[in-house]
Amino acid sequence: MYNVIDSFYAGQISTTALAAMGLSFPVFLLIIATSGGLSRGASALIANAIGSREEDKQRRYIAQSLSMGLVVSLALTVTGILVARPLFQLLGATGEYLTIALSYMNPIFLGSIFFLISNLSNAILIASGDSKTFSKVLVVGFFLNLILDPWFLYGGFGLPAMGIAGIAWATVVIQIAGSTFMLATVLRRGLLKLKPWQDLLPDLRVYWEIAQQALPATFNIMSVALGFFVITYFLKFYGEPTVAAFGVTTRVEQIGLLPTFGLYAAIMALVGQNNGARNFERIRETMRVCNRLGLAIVTMTSLLIFVFASHLIGIFTSDIEVIEIGVGYIRIMALIQWSYVMTSTRLAMMQAIKRPLYGFFESVLRKVLLPLPLLWLFVLKFEFDVEWVWYSVAAANVLMTLITLVVAQSMLKRIGD
Repeated sequence: MYNVIDSFYAGQISTTALAAMGLSFPVFLLIIATSGGLSRGASALIANAIGSREEDKQRRYIAQSLSMGLVVSLALTVTGILVARPLFQLLGATGEYLTIALSYMNPIFLGSIFFLISNLSNAILIASGDSKTFSKVLVVGFFLNLILDPWFLYGGFGLPAMGIAGIAWATVVIQIAGSTFMLATVLRRGLLKLKPWQDLLPDLRVYWEIAQQALPATFNIMSVALGFFVITYFLKFYGEPTVAAFGVTTRVEQIGLLPTFGLYAAIMALVGQNNGARNFERIRETMRVCNRLGLAIVTMTSLLIFVFASHLIGIFTSDIEVIEIGVGYIRIMALIQWSYVMTSTRLAMMQAIKRPLYGFFESVLRKVLLPLPLLWLFVLKFEFDVEWVWYSVAAANVLMTLITLVVAQSMLKRIGD
């Protein structure tokens, strides 16, 4: 929802600003991938330690995951600021288009440490069964974003107008507040027991153990960003309105897929703890319930998105061309949203039982290796209309979902053997 509100206000500036937001989204996902992957890996290990009642392991995983997050965030900030310009240029950004994209992303990179702290604190809470605290933080953050975005964008009350950079700084300020509250909650509940404080000093053995779980999850999410890069690269041949439409519709898609993120968190806690406790029938029961619930919810959201596609996109822009292009994309993707839910629940289960590697290969195939030859063929070779880009993406998603269903079912049958 941060991105939805940010896109709305970017659309009030110009179509170029909206396109720059769309261009920045996959770069923003690199931060989400790093923080999300690290938190997923840590959460799986912590939940398993809780389930097996190994309190010393639980304490070490919690402390070392936070320590690792600080190291990773520093590297991410430096790398992001150095590579953002050439990366945007590769995707066809020049002049004002490039300047706007950079003015949005640089503050985000500077604030990446707070994304990491917030997500890792959430990982600790989710592993112990608390998914409510972070949801409250995000809801409050959403309403704060409604206030801070226009204030930082246009200025007022002693604050100068910052343009699109103000939208980014609003997000960073909210992340600072949210991460402080989340970490304070972890400390207040005694989940982070630093006795002694040397527990925060890097332990390469524990780092490696966390990395084995975190890296596949990180690359899994990062491949989503890479997939956006691939699609955006080919969309640049259709012009800025197409890139803008893709950026907007991606936000609309995210709203429809919010239940998927909730189910992922539930599965991480329930399956992780029960795997640690060796209660395998409970794992199978969790998967049955989550899959039924996910399908029921996504069916309703997909129908709403399909019917009200033009109205939803019209919230962000009044550009008729952008709306028409976006409607074509969002209606195709609404028909296959079930595939995202069915894939996500299975990948969450694999992460929770500490077998995350398949998720990396699945995402790379689905987002990059399968669409790439199709996009080259349809866009560059035959110069088909942009609809063929959407067909390629949809086909890759459905195919990989079918494969994932087979792999996950096989794992569920073997679990506990």
